[in-house]
Amino acid sequence: MKKRVLVLLVIALMAAVPAMAASTRGAADDGSFGIGLNLGTNNGLGLKFGMGKFDIFADVGLDVLHISSNGMGLGFDVGISYEVYDADFGGGHHMPITVGAMVPMSFFFGNPFAMNLGVLAQVGLEYQIPDVPVLFYLRVGLGIDMALAPDFKVGFGGAGSIGVLYIF
Repeated sequence: MKKRVLVLLVIALMAAVPAMAASTRGAADDGSFGIGLNLGTNNGLGLKFGMGKFDIFADVGLDVLHISSNGMGLGFDVGISYEVYDADFGGGHHMPITVGAMVPMSFFFGNPFAMNLGVLAQVGLEYQIPDVPVLFYLRVGLGIDMALAPDFKVGFGGAGSIGVLYIF
């Protein structure tokens, strides 16, 4: 029953949001805000705040990167990206290529409690359908991953995600 209510709520939101959007901004427009679905090492809600060529992004959901004996935990990814190149295909079609940094965090609430933190360099691709406020993205990051609890360990880390955002 709860799944039906959630599905109906998502469908109603998707139907109502286009009518509430003031404009169809571009992928990196100053002051744009995006919300949508993120799939990858962190599955859940994706967010993005555009500030011109510089963007701030966040993902919140189930962390599938750090699956352990505790199971899946709650994951948070925050990061920044900067547009280094915009591949223009004409007719309003373009694909910004971005670089930046991201900090993935995960928490496992169980016995024992576990916490992971990473610092990653990331690259990404974005594509927005012309005249439609929907943005698709791909991000991949590599760097250092630290297990902070229950035992401290440092090692190689990585994260990746694909997603779709509705841009306001």
